[in-house]
This record gives sequence, structure tokens and C-alpha cells, in this order.
Amino acid sequence: MTINPLQVTSTLASLRDACVEKKIPAASSGFESLLQSVSAAAGREAVSPQVAAEMLRIQVMQSTLALSVSGSGSNASSFQSTQSLPGALEFGLGLPTAYRGTAALETAEVEGEPVPAPLPPMRPAAAAEVEQIEETATQYLGTPYRFGGEGADGIDCSSFVQQVFHANQIDLPRTAREQINVGSDVPPGELRKGDLVFFQTYAEYPSHVGIYLGDGKMIHASSGKGEVTISDMNSDYYRPRYLGAKRII
Repeated sequence: MTINPLQVTSTLASLRDACVEKKIPAASSGFESLLQSVSAAAGREAVSPQVAAEMLRIQVMQSTLALSVSGSGSNASSFQSTQSLPGALEFGLGLPTAYRGTAALETAEVEGEPVPAPLPPMRPAAAAEVEQIEETATQYLGTPYRFGGEGADGIDCSSFVQQVFHANQIDLPRTAREQINVGSDVPPGELRKGDLVFFQTYAEYPSHVGIYLGDGKMIHASSGKGEVTISDMNSDYYRPRYLGAKRII
């Protein structure tokens, strides 16, 4: 079937006017209402679903009209420009495949205001373990950074994480590249204290790791700071390099 673009444009204009002047019955589904409105606007007895779908596709591509159907019906105030759609799709772009950014580590945006995102409850035993992990990790603050180091005179990021967990009877592999394969994946927005957070820094594979402390902060052995320190994961440096997180406890 060939659809005349001029006819489609004319019919869509009539459809828009018809939708503004007359409410769609609440009992009809969104697509059935579209068929009825198209038929009425086109002056025909019926329009096939294929034609209606093509007209809707052209309408969306032109970004001139979007139908919003609520449970109680729609009116002229229910129409919104499809130009708002790209903004809803931007989150997560520009990072390595299958990973998400850290802009909303523990928050969700609602009308521009951050609100706490719900997190699964933590078992009392796990909560106690996490507190011990944090307490152990903070004892390393100020320890000098040394690539390949494993002691008080110098320590690197993965050795720091390994030693903190080992002190709490949890054994981890030596490198960040290996540690990212341990534990369970943490969905975006569900980070909590004690999770391991990974970054892509000097290599294509996971090359940096820290321990999440909450509020977008992590404790880690930083080569940039030259010591074990606490950093903001949403900084201009760490945010674009974030790969994901693993839950060990």
C-alpha cells in the first residue's frame, strides 16, 4: 500500500484538531482510540491498523504530536512534544558497553530534585561485617601508594582491598582484573557500603578498585593522591571511568 505524504500530513492535522475538540472515550484502548480518531479525521468508515501505525510513525518522526492517554481519558492538555524523549534516553551513554555512570549512585531524579532510591534491606550480620570492613579500611588512611606494593611502606589499590577483606576473614584475588569476577553484580543505583567499585584507568581492562563508603564516596589507594584516601566517585576523573560494582558481603 502506498501512502501519499500530503494526504498523511493533511489527515494528521485533522486528527490533531479532532483530538483537541473531542475527548477519547475512557473505555477505548489507546490504539483503538487512534483508529477511531484517524477514521473520523480522514472522513472514512475505517482505517486499517497498518495505515494508522504508519501515520503515527511519521507523526513521531516529525516530533509534532504525542498522545498521552491516562486511565480516565485524555484532553488537549495531555499532548506533549516528543522532543522530551531524547533527554530520557541520555542516561548511561558514553561509557563502556553494559555499564552505567555514577551520576545517580544512590539517588533518583524526580522533577529535578534528588530523592533517596530504595535499597534492598541488609541482613544484620552483613551490616556488622560492612562496619568492620569500613573500620579496617580507614586504618589504612595515609598509607603511601606504591604500584605493586603490599605493605605499610607502600600499597596499591588491589592489595589494599585484598588486605582489608582478608583481615575480616574474606579472601579475594590479588588484582582488580581478577577481583571484578568475584561476588555479585550491583545494579545501577543500588550501591551500598562495602561494595567493590571498579574503574578503567591506565589499561583497557579494570585497572583500579576501591571500597564504597556511601554518599558517592570510596576509600582507595590512589596513585594520583599518592596515598590511601577517600575520593568522590562523581568527580570529573572517576565518573567517566566507572565500570561497575561487585558485592562481596
